[in-house]
Amino acid sequence: MKERLPALIALFMLLCLVITTWWAADYAQRSIPLDPPARISHEPDAWSDHFIMLSSDPDGVPKNRLEGDSMQHFPHNDSYEIVNAISTGQRPGSAITTGRADHATMFNNDKTILMRGNAHLHRFPSEDTSALDITSSELIIYPEKDIIETDKPATVIQGNSRMNGKGMTYNNKTRELEVYSNTDVSISNKDLPSKSSNTDQAPEENTRP
Repeated sequence: MKERLPALIALFMLLCLVITTWWAADYAQRSIPLDPPARISHEPDAWSDHFIMLSSDPDGVPKNRLEGDSMQHFPHNDSYEIVNAISTGQRPGSAITTGRADHATMFNNDKTILMRGNAHLHRFPSEDTSALDITSSELIIYPEKDIIETDKPATVIQGNSRMNGKGMTYNNKTRELEVYSNTDVSISNKDLPSKSSNTDQAPEENTRP
């Protein structure tokens, strides 16, 4: 029994040390105030005047450009509000396009730009096609897809041809224009392709009810 006494005393002291350490750690954790969870604010956390934002391809060649008189970033939905916005697409192999509007909202990880108020898209002419203009109260631009669409009334002008409709999608890669419901179409003979040419000068029309 005398031989076991030192071992029992050592075990008892070790047990007391473990209990004391656990109590001290628990007390310290309860006594130190923890930081409250971050509050997602609906107020802008960044802003700028007369800004320019560029996105480029893996080779560093600029493909999209967004600029405006002022910009505000809102953290709650990671969106950007822009005044007098200008969006320019300059992808290799596609015609250069410029979209303008009084206001714009960029969201969805910068993949969507909603242009509002006097929205206007201009596709510059190329070797085989004339310039194209689309005007509406709202235009949605998908820079990565090079697609523009709206569900609002829109006017499309190419050369001397004009089309009025409600809702449309324009693919700048394929140069296809889909109008959901047209109300007025006027195509000039000057814009129709000649028999000896394969160029498509008139607005491409693909309507659906």
